[in-house]
Amino acid sequence: MLVEATADAEAGALLGGLVGALPALADAAVGVDAADARRLWAYRELHTESVGRVGVPHKLDVALPLPALAAFVEQVQVVLAQRWPAAAPWLWGHVGEGNLHLNVTGVEPGDEDLDDAVLRMVAEAGGSISAEHGIGRAKQRWLPLVRSSEELALWRAVKQAFDPTGTLNPGVLLPN
Repeated sequence: MLVEATADAEAGALLGGLVGALPALADAAVGVDAADARRLWAYRELHTESVGRVGVPHKLDVALPLPALAAFVEQVQVVLAQRWPAAAPWLWGHVGEGNLHLNVTGVEPGDEDLDDAVLRMVAEAGGSISAEHGIGRAKQRWLPLVRSSEELALWRAVKQAFDPTGTLNPGVLLPN
């Protein structure tokens, strides 16, 4: 977990104390200046590259209510192990916002059964099937899991009002 405090030195000291007080934390690094922060961020940015070296990842971008995040992380690992024994989940994100990037190696990158299983778990936990990267065409079929028919009808009405000929991003988010 990478946590950054942009306040004063007192906030940094408090954060360092909290890290030291977590008994389950086996390894930690606390940056004390701008150079440390740059090194830690550079390390974090290599995460995606590291996953790619293991295999082509199946990628999902979801958001969950904070109280549901820990249970979801546990549940998704159990489901992946049961249904896709070769699966290796890689999880990271913006935890304070409930945003979770789930990359899975050891499975087919386009496995829609995996998408279906994970996105249904997200919806059941009260989450969003897309956090940062949008619905697009790829997640259209799962949109009714998290949006009511009334909401979808309203979205269609707004789209029709602003784009009556359907020339702007045809088939993206809402099917034609």
